[in-house]
Amino acid sequence: MTASSIQTLTQRRVLPVGESGSLWMTRPSCGIFEFRGMHLRLEVADPTEVLFPTDCGLSLIDALNEESAPDLEGVNALDIGAGSGLYSVALLAAGAERVTALDINSASTAQTVANVLSNGLDVTRLTCVTSPLEEYTPGEQFDLVITNPPHLPHDPSYARADGLETALVARGGGRAMYNAVIEQMDTLLAPGGTLLMAHSSLADIPRTVQEFTGHGYKCSTLKIFEMDIPLLAYAEHKDTMLGLLKEQRAAGRAEFEGSRFTVHALMFQRPHTASPQR
Repeated sequence: MTASSIQTLTQRRVLPVGESGSLWMTRPSCGIFEFRGMHLRLEVADPTEVLFPTDCGLSLIDALNEESAPDLEGVNALDIGAGSGLYSVALLAAGAERVTALDINSASTAQTVANVLSNGLDVTRLTCVTSPLEEYTPGEQFDLVITNPPHLPHDPSYARADGLETALVARGGGRAMYNAVIEQMDTLLAPGGTLLMAHSSLADIPRTVQEFTGHGYKCSTLKIFEMDIPLLAYAEHKDTMLGLLKEQRAAGRAEFEGSRFTVHALMFQRPHTASPQR
């Protein structure tokens, strides 16, 4: 399946160029978003430690407002790359029984807890874990996994040891976290469970779809969004990053035009029977 064929599954929502087209109702240090009839508030104390969610991450929230989105009531969910707690807050507000917020960045815990509390949600239903995904061993499987992996290609010239780096940039041409999710999913997701993913067109959507469908997962697209590549934080390295992305595009591993790309809100459903061994 190609990225182009995936795009035909649903109408694309085009966000205008620049900040005026943001999915956020208010932003940037404190944002309010609507989710299933609720107005939820998200704040980031220090954006250098924990990135305030971009439209890439918020796109999945928007897609989950669609009628085709899964029921979240009573689920035991895992939020991979929880960051500021955007998805954890939304899931708990929608009635999730339990949410585990996993992030490699230790600063994520305090920010996620603060945002759960500020929205009047039951923090006893939240568990925060600081660990790389590859080393996480929960001892249980989840009904639902949700994630917005980092998707910009890594380069030593703009590498930085902070929350921005872990949220936006990944090795392997931006695919490192996608690959880790694919590798770990049969361990983390219960048979019949659902994986929700905001997938950037900069990081080879067809490869991810092929990997999952090849192991029996059913893939569907909830919504597609077109928006600006998040280059503001890397303004002085824009040419380097775009150069890497152009290399990825030439190799058939990225799709974008100028500074515009797409984010696909994807839903993967694991079969109830065991998947073939990876």
